Amino acid sequence: MAALAGRKPLRAATVDDAPVAPWQIAVHAPQILPTLTFTDSSGDERDLISFRGQPAILHLWATWCGPCVTELPALAALAPSLQKSGIVVIPVAVDHLGPQKVPPFLARLNLRDFTSFYDTRAGISAALEEQSLPFTLLLNHDMQEVGRHAGPVRWDDPDAVASLRRLLA
Repeated sequence: MAALAGRKPLRAATVDDAPVAPWQIAVHAPQILPTLTFTDSSGDERDLISFRGQPAILHLWATWCGPCVTELPALAALAPSLQKSGIVVIPVAVDHLGPQKVPPFLARLNLRDFTSFYDTRAGISAALEEQSLPFTLLLNHDMQEVGRHAGPVRWDDPDAVASLRRLLA
C-alpha cells in the first residue's frame, strides 16, 4: 500500500472530452517506455516488451469508466481487422478486481471473444504519469511509444484501420 501513497486517483473522461478519430491521435518521435507489466486471464504476469515485433495499441480502460464502456465494443469490433493488418491490440483493464469482474462484464456487453489483460494496481497509469481513462498508446514494433491520447477514440471511424496503419508505419 505504501507504493500507492501519493498517487493521484484515476479519472474517467467526461462529456467534455469528445472522442477523436484515430488519425487525430498525437504522434511523436519514438520514446522508450518504462517496464510495463500486467496479468493475463491465467494470472501470469506479462511484460509489454513480450509483444515486440509488431506495432501495437495499448488501451487502458475500466468497467467503472463510462466513456471506456461506450467505446469498448467498437474497439473489440476493430481488433480483428487491426490484427489482420499486423497491429496488435492490447486492452488492459484497470480494475482492482480485474480477473473476477472483467470477464462477466465483457460477457454482459456481448464481448465474450474480446480478451483483456489486467492491471489491478494501476501500475501502468502510474508509470506513464497518466490518470485519465480511457487512455491509448500507439507503439512501434520495438514497443516504443510513438503516440498517445487521453480520452475516448472513435474506433468505429470508417478510416480507422488505414489511419492506424499510417500512424504506426
